[in-house]
Amino acid sequence: MDKTLYIVIGCDTDPDRPGFIENLPVDGLSWRGMLEGIPRAKEKVKSIKDSIGNSPVFSWCLRADYQIKKIHGSYNYILANHKEFLLELEEDGDELAWHPHFWKDDENGKWYQEVFDLDWQVNMLKEAFAAYQNVLPDRAKSVRMGWDFHNNETFGTLQNLGIKVDFSGIPRLKITPKNKNIRSVNFFDWSLSPNHPYFPALADYRRNAKDNESIFDLLESPNFISKSIIWGTISGLVLAKKMKDIKPLFNALRRPSYWINITGKSTLFAPLMDQVKRDFKYRDKIFFITYFHPDELLKNKSSLYSLKNMANNISSLVERVEHYGAHAKFIQAREILNYI
Repeated sequence: MDKTLYIVIGCDTDPDRPGFIENLPVDGLSWRGMLEGIPRAKEKVKSIKDSIGNSPVFSWCLRADYQIKKIHGSYNYILANHKEFLLELEEDGDELAWHPHFWKDDENGKWYQEVFDLDWQVNMLKEAFAAYQNVLPDRAKSVRMGWDFHNNETFGTLQNLGIKVDFSGIPRLKITPKNKNIRSVNFFDWSLSPNHPYFPALADYRRNAKDNESIFDLLESPNFISKSIIWGTISGLVLAKKMKDIKPLFNALRRPSYWINITGKSTLFAPLMDQVKRDFKYRDKIFFITYFHPDELLKNKSSLYSLKNMANNISSLVERVEHYGAHAKFIQAREILNYI
C-alpha cells in the first residue's frame, strides 16, 4: 500500500494582534492580516505542488463569536462584510471553516477566556453558528476552537450543530487554571489525546473510546506533534515558565510533545518533519494538521513567524515526504473524513 501524508493547513483567522504588528487602531479590531496577508499567501505558495500536482489548499477558520458581536455588532460581521472575498477563496479550492473564541468581557471591560460557564459557552456556540449559517449556509463543517479549548459539553454541542471535523487538539499538552479566580487566556487540555484522528469517547473528548464505550460522531483530528524528548522538554520548559508551575516540565519528560505553527522558523519546524519519517515506519497514512494566524503573513515584530517561512516549510515538507518514498496530498480539514 502506498504511503501518503495528508497535509491540512488551517488558519485561525483572528484580528491583528496589538504589539505583534505596527500601526494598529487604538479602538476596535484590525483585519489587515486577513485582507492583505491571505492574498499574499495564496500567491506565494501557488507554485508549490503536491505529489499529484495540486497547489496548497487552506481551511480558513473564520471568527464568529461573542467578542465579534460585542465589538462589531453581530456574530457574522466578518462573514457578511467580506462575503465576496471569502467566496473567492472558496472558489479557488479553499474551505470556509469556523474559529469561535470564548472571549468574554468583565465589568471593567477586560477580556478573558471563559472556561467555567458551560451554559454560556453552549448558548454562544449555538447563536454564533446560526448567524454564520445565515450568511454562509452549509459551511463551517470543520472547526478550530479558540485557544484549542474544549470540554465534553462544547464538543457535544459542535456535534449536534452538524460539525464533522474538529482540529483543535494538541496531543499530550494542557494548560489549565488552578481556580476560578484566575482570569487569563490560553487554557486547554489535550493531555490524553493521540497523535492521529479519532472518534472520542463520549465520556472524554480527549481520548479514544475503550471497549464498548459510546463515542462522539464528531471526528477529532489533532495538530501533528513531534515526540522528540529534546524538543518536548523545551516545550515543557516554556509552558512551565508561562504557568509558573513545574508540572508541565514533568509532563514533558513523561510524554514529550512539541509543535509550532507552519509559519515558524524552518529550524524549529524541522522536528515535525523528522517525526513524519519516524511515523511512516509503522503507518501507511499520516495526517499532518497544522495552522497559523493571518497577521504572521505580514511584516511583524516577531523573529519566529513569516510568510517566507510558511512557503519554505510547505515546500520542504512535500520534498521530504517524496524523498521518503511516500506521497503528499493537500486536503481541506473537512475532507479528513474521506481518507481515515
